Amino acid sequence: MIKRLSLCALLLVSATAYPQAGNIHTKKHLTMDTVQQNKAAIIHFYEQTLNHRQLEDVDQLVSGDYANLQGEKGPQGFMTQVLSLIKAFPDARWTVTGIAADGDKVFVKQQMTCTHQTAYLGTTPTHKTLISEGTAIYTFKNGKLIHHEVLTDRLAFLQQLGILPADITPPAIQEAVYFIDKFTVPAHAIAEFTERMDYNRGFIRQLEGFVTDRVYRHQEENGQYSIVTVATWKNKNSLDNAKMRVLEEYKRTGFQPAEFYQRLGIRMERGVYQAGN
Repeated sequence: MIKRLSLCALLLVSATAYPQAGNIHTKKHLTMDTVQQNKAAIIHFYEQTLNHRQLEDVDQLVSGDYANLQGEKGPQGFMTQVLSLIKAFPDARWTVTGIAADGDKVFVKQQMTCTHQTAYLGTTPTHKTLISEGTAIYTFKNGKLIHHEVLTDRLAFLQQLGILPADITPPAIQEAVYFIDKFTVPAHAIAEFTERMDYNRGFIRQLEGFVTDRVYRHQEENGQYSIVTVATWKNKNSLDNAKMRVLEEYKRTGFQPAEFYQRLGIRMERGVYQAGN
């Protein structure tokens, strides 16, 4: 959950600005300067780009070679999630509660505070204050970001939204039903697939008998993604009713799964499982 900054004065200082001294002390000094510049750039990103919405500064922070685990590239790819969060939570603000830098990486402990004033994942606004804790790792090369990963307490955030109950203790194991899909998704289709998957997940969480769901993602060497989704339902009746509701939603919105998967070159395997004795 995240956004970026104006970094001109910070990032224009490059290694070439330092004399090519041959002693080890000069090399250590250069490394320390670079680490501190990276750290300062990230602080600027949170304080200015995110909290003051100076989004045009992102080009000065993010390299054209940037890529993330979702297959998004460049400054535009870096901003995808940032813009979706700002759209969903216009008053979102980020606080850096801890920061450290080592080599080409900057490590951040962050907190996002916002108000649930717009519909999000199918929920109606509650106007409650929401808090999301998380950590982020930013990787630099030549003074610009080439990769970043963010890990947040998504469970707690969904519970605050009311999408997941506060008590998610699973039902009796002999009754629970696990609806498992495995998708093979080409890299070029990952953004559109993820958007569709998130919509579906937001919809089924509102249905009676839903317990929880999980998504597991792995990128293969050829660039394509293997994605497994596991939705847990209270019992088989709950799953059967959910299937009908999903089909009704597809009809209402005009979504055609078969055409969608064929157009994007996505392969899918599906199974329904129950725990054995």
